[in-house]
Amino acid sequence: MNFTKLPFSKQKQIDEGPIRTIDSSSLARPFDPPKPVLIVSLVFALIAAIIGGRYAFGVIDGILHGAQRDAATVETNINRGVSYDLPIMENYISLDDATIVQTFADAGYQTYNILGEGEEGVDVMKIPSDVTIADAALVYAKGVSNMDAVTASKYLVGSWRFTVSRTNGTEMKVRYCDLAAENAQDAVQHAWQNEGWADNGNVTITAEGVDEIGNTYREGTIETESGTHSWRISVCDLDGVYSISGLPSTAQYVGIRMN
Repeated sequence: MNFTKLPFSKQKQIDEGPIRTIDSSSLARPFDPPKPVLIVSLVFALIAAIIGGRYAFGVIDGILHGAQRDAATVETNINRGVSYDLPIMENYISLDDATIVQTFADAGYQTYNILGEGEEGVDVMKIPSDVTIADAALVYAKGVSNMDAVTASKYLVGSWRFTVSRTNGTEMKVRYCDLAAENAQDAVQHAWQNEGWADNGNVTITAEGVDEIGNTYREGTIETESGTHSWRISVCDLDGVYSISGLPSTAQYVGIRMN
């Protein structure tokens, strides 16, 4: 019986030749960077630590004390002495639209027109005397409800909106936010005094109190050169009109109407 050798059973001689190994002793030595490199590295590490520490401090300080600083700024803005210069309604009730706008300009009020192109009537916003029209226009374009408390206290104090409707006779309104009022009755009194009606013998109060929708009001008549006109002051909590967290809880929204 003959046996055949399979191919894989053959012995194959491979001459590897001499084996060379790399001397790794240099890798085992400790790495000592040059002193200039070490100094620069330490300086950058120190700068990074300082920047990181300041950033961390700012974040922590903002969380712990940011609300306190905002509240202090709001209080400062409210009491910064900017006058509302409310328009005396009886002085405008007999004027036409163009004359009203010109009278505001002559008085030095900073105002911008809210009406769209081609719209008739009067709808102007008077802004605080210590801000610019350009800045105020950008702020108001985003909507009052989108203001934070600091921004609102800066742009609402000293501002008002004046409108005229002549659909059924002449009706004038001025609306503004009283952030310094202690309550609704206080805001009514502020409006009453600022309109010059407190010591006006031509003014009569016919009713006051709280109406059916919860507004605190005072209303009556006034005798002017153009005849007898009705007036009404209505006040409600500001947070019932605009949702702005951080303003005084006693802040009021005021509307004065005369026709």
